[in-house]
Amino acid sequence: MNATDNVTNSKGFDPPNNDKQPVIETVIASGILSLIIAGGIAGNLLILTAIYRYSSLRTMTNVFVANLAVADLLLSVLAMPFTLTSSITEDWVFGNTMCKLHGILNSLFCEASILTLTFVSLERFIAIIYPLQYHTLITPFSVKIMLCFIWFQAIVCASSPFLFSRYTFLWYEHLCTIDWAFKPIYSLTFTIIFFFLPFLIMIIFYGSILRTALKQRNKISGVTLGEFQTESSYLKTLSVKKDDSNNLRKIKKENKATIMIAIVVGTFSVCWFPHATGVYCLLTQNCKWGKPFFVITTWLAMLNSALNSIIYGLMNTSFRRAFKSIIVCDRYYSDNDIITVAEKSRRS
Repeated sequence: MNATDNVTNSKGFDPPNNDKQPVIETVIASGILSLIIAGGIAGNLLILTAIYRYSSLRTMTNVFVANLAVADLLLSVLAMPFTLTSSITEDWVFGNTMCKLHGILNSLFCEASILTLTFVSLERFIAIIYPLQYHTLITPFSVKIMLCFIWFQAIVCASSPFLFSRYTFLWYEHLCTIDWAFKPIYSLTFTIIFFFLPFLIMIIFYGSILRTALKQRNKISGVTLGEFQTESSYLKTLSVKKDDSNNLRKIKKENKATIMIAIVVGTFSVCWFPHATGVYCLLTQNCKWGKPFFVITTWLAMLNSALNSIIYGLMNTSFRRAFKSIIVCDRYYSDNDIITVAEKSRRS
């Protein structure tokens, strides 16, 4: 008896009989997934180590960055290896209980990532739109409340299939997840509440941020030196120029952080939207999309867990310096070194 005999099959997309993929495809698939897993573990460990080692990186924004790294790291360590094994065996060999656990872990950590990105977009929205109220609204206590909500909501997401649907092994994705075709109404509601609604909120926040950033840029570019007719007007102009220069550096700093987070959100959307779109095909009970689509979109969704560290390394000078220090085991880089590099980058 096969271990999958105890695992419920999805009704929407039945596996072909005795149709095993060629060995070369198995080797390529397992190689790609292995690289994704290794990248997810190494990259997210780098992020967490950098934040732990350098206090200058422990900003309010980076609290959410660390939470995102934790979710991605746990997904890479606890869930992806099962998907790797299933891509090789083309079967679920761990039994029904482990299938349910694997489904829970996938849902839990993926939803934690989505909600973390949603709340970090809220944090950036307040930083750009309401900078004077930022330190009143974004406090260590309020951030803790947000993190508790993120993980509570993720638990609700992961446990809801036990009440309204079921977890099953989807052979064409090589993983255990919600049986999307079993309860179409629930599956549709699930994707709207736990995926598309948070994504819509992100779009609204970043749309407002973009409009404000453009206004700030136009306002700053419109500042002139004024007329130097008298000594008093000259000194006044210098004072205004100095204040504008300080405001410009502050705005550039906030905008750069916002751009980095926006790229993280955009990357997440590119990686996950095709996968979420495939769910709607499965709701039809006679989905015509082939296995390659679902395999590739699953890889793409998993790849997201390994991409964030690359984005931080390319976009953020402080993280890049910290990564370099950790990789080469250089203990002589201090917080002052990282801050200095970041300041130089912002002033250049």
